[in-house]
Amino acid sequence: MKAVVPFRDPEQVARRQEAWEQLKAATASLIQELESEATGRVSRRLNIEQRWLRDLRQYHGLYEKEIEAILNSDEERSKIFINITRPKTTSWEARLGDMLFPNDDKNWGIAPTPVPELVESARQAAKEAEEMDAQAQQLVDQNNQMVDDGAPDEQRLPVLQQAHRAGSMAALLRQKDTEARKIMEEAKRRSEAMAREIDDQLTESRYPARSRDVIQDAVKLGSGILKGPFTASKPRQKWVRDPDAGDNVFYLDQSRDPKPEFRRVNPWAFFPDDNATSMEDCEDTFERHLLNKRQLRKMAKMLGFHALTVKELLEDAPMPMAGGDMMWLMELRQLEGEQTNGFMHRYIVWEWHGSLECKQVATLMRGLGRFDEALDYEENHDPLEERMVIIYFSQGKLLKISEDFPLDSGESLYSVFSFEKGEASVLGGVGVPWLMRHEQAMLNSAVRMMMDNGALSIGPQIVIDKTQVEPENGSWKLTPRKVWKKKGQEVNANSEPFKTYNIPMNQAQIAGIIDLAVKFIDEVVSMPTIAEGEQGAHVTQTMGGMSMLFNSANVVFRRVVKNWDDDLTTPTIRRAYHWNMQFNDKPEIKGDMQTEARGTSVLLVREVQSQQLMVIAMNWSTHPVIGPALKVYETMRMTLQALAINPDDILKSPEEFEAAVKKIAEAEAGQQSPDIIRAQATVEAAKISAASHTEQVTAQREIAKLNQQTEILKLIQKEGVDIAKVQALLEGKKIDTDSKERMFAAEAAMERENRDHAEAIGAEPTGSGGFLSAGTVN
Repeated sequence: MKAVVPFRDPEQVARRQEAWEQLKAATASLIQELESEATGRVSRRLNIEQRWLRDLRQYHGLYEKEIEAILNSDEERSKIFINITRPKTTSWEARLGDMLFPNDDKNWGIAPTPVPELVESARQAAKEAEEMDAQAQQLVDQNNQMVDDGAPDEQRLPVLQQAHRAGSMAALLRQKDTEARKIMEEAKRRSEAMAREIDDQLTESRYPARSRDVIQDAVKLGSGILKGPFTASKPRQKWVRDPDAGDNVFYLDQSRDPKPEFRRVNPWAFFPDDNATSMEDCEDTFERHLLNKRQLRKMAKMLGFHALTVKELLEDAPMPMAGGDMMWLMELRQLEGEQTNGFMHRYIVWEWHGSLECKQVATLMRGLGRFDEALDYEENHDPLEERMVIIYFSQGKLLKISEDFPLDSGESLYSVFSFEKGEASVLGGVGVPWLMRHEQAMLNSAVRMMMDNGALSIGPQIVIDKTQVEPENGSWKLTPRKVWKKKGQEVNANSEPFKTYNIPMNQAQIAGIIDLAVKFIDEVVSMPTIAEGEQGAHVTQTMGGMSMLFNSANVVFRRVVKNWDDDLTTPTIRRAYHWNMQFNDKPEIKGDMQTEARGTSVLLVREVQSQQLMVIAMNWSTHPVIGPALKVYETMRMTLQALAINPDDILKSPEEFEAAVKKIAEAEAGQQSPDIIRAQATVEAAKISAASHTEQVTAQREIAKLNQQTEILKLIQKEGVDIAKVQALLEGKKIDTDSKERMFAAEAAMERENRDHAEAIGAEPTGSGGFLSAGTVN
């Protein structure tokens, strides 16, 4: 249906406005306190922001203002800046992003909480069931022995009762084992469904891309902030046919679908508790939104700000971004080469997450006219409980107060990842530029020395005796083919009007300082050339040696990835799990589960895993003892993942794999043993050889007959031999041939008998060397 403007009852609008005015009056003092606290936190963080600006100047290859002023005061000095900070920073950023967010895997997981206990319970139940079965069998054997010995029934009755109890106990234990396994399967199925649901939500909110932005902030400034999950009702636009206007009339339906959202928070706009060293002990947080009029309207619609208050702000001009609090913004624009002609004009909207004291909550209730509820809250309030709220305000005006915190767990929606953690505050972490600031300065100084030395030594220093010569054109500047005029009388014949002196070139010595600075940079940022894809000076020619070098370079990476797992992945996925348990209406994903970060345990060691998995796949799969214990399909899948290859593009599905294995097993089950197959093949080969030999003998005999007849005809034609003699000769040849045929038949029969005998005893037949070679046994 088309969107219809709802009817607004004037009396209802008036009541709402009156309630809002009461809320504004009740929260006026609170808003004033929050605004004062926000201003104080901005001023107290100036030192950290100055450090961030120095890091960014170094990242962009610019000197600090003091050094830049000194260099600009002397035009003859070199001002070169060899920017090693940027490639080292981007290398860290790219490496972390590639390891933590691969295309074929995720850096987190969810597992059902009771599974370890249930596994142990099922294992113990199965073991006790086996013991009860053994005990029952012993009792049955004892009863049978007593029957054989002729024992009366009253003596055998206790034995049978004990056997019955043991059998019943074994059945109960097996039932317990079965129930535990059913619970495990159900818990596993629910956890897999929850993991798929969270994965879809993270993908839809572009969690990997936003996390890479957080990594970039942490590597450059030292701290990166991720916020979420917060419920955002995004409009789902789709064209729908209008049933009232005809088949060819459509309208754009913009229904809203609440989903959890995750986004990166600009470190310049995040102000946590000053005294907190981690987000776990952070009491409250401020987030500053710098908005123009369009952004303010959009945010007001999405979050439900009070419409009249937003209208008042839009009618007023936004506050100019002047003063020391916003100087960072001007410097950031200058670093990126922008020309700043004045201060920006933006609305400053503050978002505060924190807990209210009992007195503040009661004051809000009384301001809303809920006097009885305020009195009851003061009398029955538990001081150990917190009342978490979210308040939006701008320029001293309340925009919205959310009495219901997004998560019932009360956990902060912000996670802070520090590249190198600080010890005094949440945002005290430092990044790559700060770690290598001295080494970068050392490198720049050495390079400037080399350039200045090169400029001085490129040509000689010339000394001119003005008493002996003077320039013809009146200029003492040296130029090619210049004419000089001699002056006065020569007093000393050895005196020369011109002398030259060369400044020594110290490039080799300064190059040693440069190499030393580069080495120091590699050490302080823990990014050696081997980790950047280059072997460096120490080259190894073996794959094992390269793997050892790469694994050693990964030691420090594990530490940084562990920071990501502990400070960002674990709390973020835990909050996503809490959000789905609280708001998701799918019953098949609900359950008691726990999250796990897999950055250091899985993703970081892929280089080593890939080689180890290939060795396992090649050697263990064919091992007669270890092979049956190996999960072949999972091994192949993990090997491809370690090689950064999508397994779904190569491997069949598990069902297809199982069907193929079953088919091969069925085919092998109908075959005989290899020894029998080898013996049968030998016999068949002997048969084929015998048949071939028989055919060969027959063919030779026919050829001999033809040759004989041919010779006789030649003899008759040549010498006129009597035909009677020829016939007598043929008769003799025929008798000889028949005799050989009988001998061949007798030998063939004997060979067949020997061959059958060899097959019967499982031996291989050998030939006799006669007409045939197919059947005798040695």
